[in-house]
Amino acid sequence: MIEYEIKLDRWYKRQGVKPPERQSHGITEEDIEERIQEAGKHQHKWLQKGPYIFCTAGGYEHGNNVGVDRRLTGTDKDGMPVLEEI
Repeated sequence: MIEYEIKLDRWYKRQGVKPPERQSHGITEEDIEERIQEAGKHQHKWLQKGPYIFCTAGGYEHGNNVGVDRRLTGTDKDGMPVLEEI
């Protein structure tokens, strides 16, 4: 766990109370970077529901809000979504 004084802790100390204890979220910065890189390596399967497109392939679902003025029409050769203005 990284040992550093969080800015807010100074406020607790001025008030004369113990700052809250913090727990690690169980994942390191390196793990986060690795998961981000892995997310881009799978074959995307894009779906649209309302203004959202999302990919259900890979280890976890991810997506984005594309708005109500765009429609998902398919994917390009790299597996990225192809959207058309409506």
